[in-house]
Amino acid sequence: MPQTNSASTPPFALDDLDRDIIGLLKIDGRMSFTEVAKRLSLPEATARYRVQRLLQSKVVKVHATLNPEHLGTPHVMIVQLFVENGKIDAVAEALVEIEEVQFVAVTAGHHNIVVDVFFGTHDELLAFYTKLHQIPGVIRYESQVVMKLLKAEYKYVLG
Repeated sequence: MPQTNSASTPPFALDDLDRDIIGLLKIDGRMSFTEVAKRLSLPEATARYRVQRLLQSKVVKVHATLNPEHLGTPHVMIVQLFVENGKIDAVAEALVEIEEVQFVAVTAGHHNIVVDVFFGTHDELLAFYTKLHQIPGVIRYESQVVMKLLKAEYKYVLG
């Protein structure tokens, strides 16, 4: 979830070169400084400095994405929770700690929290529900099993 800047921290200004570097890192987060420099016709030292600056400023973070189909958890379920007022943050933090839960968002609107759960078998799904039922503050929830996943990535547009 994107962090908001505090009033004392000015937003990080991205220039066209930063955007080009980010575009390359979105394709391959492990791309070497040499390759970034080659593709953008830059000195390697400039590519190294710019990538490290983006990482250290936390504007960019590079991470691996697991493929659940190859890990024995090919099924995805979306769960929308209704939570007691005053307990939303505590419930969200409890959900973050559950291994099967891959995404947690506190939301505005009809539901208070939305989560994505990965599971392989019905027994694993039942185990998740057992954990969910033990979290104080959950009033009720609605679940949808994803039948066909067409896209599962965030592509933030840099304007």
